[in-house]
Amino acid sequence: MGVIAKKNVEKMNDSTRKVLDKSFTALSYCALAAMGAAVLLFLLPIAINGAGAVFFNATVEHWKFLEENLGRELQPEVSERIRLADEARVPLVQMIDEFENPPFAAELEESLRKSFGDAVKGISGARADELSKIVSLENPERARRLKEFSARLWASFVDTAQKARAKSGEDGTSIPLEKILHALEEELTDRVKAEISNFEKRAKLKFSVRQQVRRALCAPASKELLSEAEKLHAQNAAYQEFKSGVEELLGPLSAERKEELKLLRQRYGQPRLDLAENVMDKSVRTISVRERDSAGTEILKRVSSAEFFKGTKVGEMLRYIEGNFTAMLRPEFTAYWGFFFDDPYDSNIFGGIWPMILGTFYLTAGSMIIAAPLGICAAIYFSEYAKPCRLVSILQMCVGTLAGVPSIVFGLFGLAFLINTLKVSDSKSVLAGAITLALLVLPTIIRSCEEALKAVPRSYREAAFGLGAGKWKAIRSVILPAALPSMLTGIIISMGRAAGETAPIIFTAATSAGAALALGDVFTQPTPALPWNIYNLCSEHEMAERVAHVQYGMVLTLIAIVLALNFAAILIRAKLQRKMKA
Repeated sequence: MGVIAKKNVEKMNDSTRKVLDKSFTALSYCALAAMGAAVLLFLLPIAINGAGAVFFNATVEHWKFLEENLGRELQPEVSERIRLADEARVPLVQMIDEFENPPFAAELEESLRKSFGDAVKGISGARADELSKIVSLENPERARRLKEFSARLWASFVDTAQKARAKSGEDGTSIPLEKILHALEEELTDRVKAEISNFEKRAKLKFSVRQQVRRALCAPASKELLSEAEKLHAQNAAYQEFKSGVEELLGPLSAERKEELKLLRQRYGQPRLDLAENVMDKSVRTISVRERDSAGTEILKRVSSAEFFKGTKVGEMLRYIEGNFTAMLRPEFTAYWGFFFDDPYDSNIFGGIWPMILGTFYLTAGSMIIAAPLGICAAIYFSEYAKPCRLVSILQMCVGTLAGVPSIVFGLFGLAFLINTLKVSDSKSVLAGAITLALLVLPTIIRSCEEALKAVPRSYREAAFGLGAGKWKAIRSVILPAALPSMLTGIIISMGRAAGETAPIIFTAATSAGAALALGDVFTQPTPALPWNIYNLCSEHEMAERVAHVQYGMVLTLIAIVLALNFAAILIRAKLQRKMKA
């Protein structure tokens, strides 16, 4: 019975062990699946949005920029699309020109000036007798009667101005009408003074009475003129806001206007359909207007352009833009490979990221040229030559501590010691940045290479010594080749880390703008680099929303570089291992 019980216990232990083994295996697969899903969840949005920097619906503004600034020769079909887009914009240009320079503006000014002149001339003309009786009165009756007289004097002109202002949106005269009313308000005081002087030929006025009459006759008219002009100004400011949105969408609508503008973002419309649709929604279909709240404070309010300009010439412009949006931009799906090889323009709003890619390569390659030999030499010393002692322990502790120092500290060290103390360059430079990155990755390289050397079987060393090789020859001809696959893996992984570091290069090498550096300039000049420019575009760019595709494109490029380096490490390691087995 005891034997049978023992066998049953052993069977139970075996079955339990199998269940546990299968459970741990399933758990491991679940963990791997979860990690894969997490990586996919992280990379998929970046890949999709980053691909949008190269593959997108390009408007004619994209091709205009390439032709005029980069000297690209356009295909005939692209030139035809540009021609058709420009033709579709002609009616809009004419509508804007007619609105800003209405053909009957001169007639309107003549009508207003005639009504204004008739009112002013009434002081010494048709209404002079009435005014004479008023000025002979004593205050406060005189002041009251002057106020009533002034209202009657200006009634016809004020009515004409109010009617002109009410119709200005419909007939498109708000811009010249505002100028006319301001001009009349500036002339008002002098014209009234002149008429009072003519009136004084009939009735001599005391100085105090003259001043009272002038103020009484000028103030109401001036107030009405400024009030109507202010309403027109609000209307015209809304139009200018709308027009700015149109120019942001389509670019300047005339060659003369284009020549006046300095920034490229002002000289061209939206080069991508997604950006154009965003501008259409946020800057054309809706605008910001100034209003006063219940407390009289001026506030900005977002309103619908269609509602605000309903029944006006500007409303007709909006309807034309909405109906001919595609015709004026002619979007076409394209692959813009120049994103990787063109220089950036106007803070990365146009062009590509070639200087950033090249700068990242300079910094990464430079750091590896410095760090790899030093790291390998240090690893050989620790694994092959160093004897256990206090000094070696202190050195190894220092290497371990250095590996845990925050990267921002390395950046400050590079600025304070390499640039300000050693003067490796006058200011930021690729050289200073490369040395700083080399110090950053050096502990990792030392540790990975040391572990790779220690992993070489002791029998390799004994065989080399048995064949009469000295210590250095054994290291050089036997131990290093055997450890090389693992050492290269550690070095390439460290290279990937150096390529992605931001903090160390902020203080030592990176600049937010600049052209691609020639190789001879790396010792004295800073460079754009992917990590720093990604941070800069995301946090400090004045138009971060407009360059979102560039941000994702840079991130995707940087991830691709790091993944390529890691993939290269795997391939090199596998190839060297196969070679050693052969």
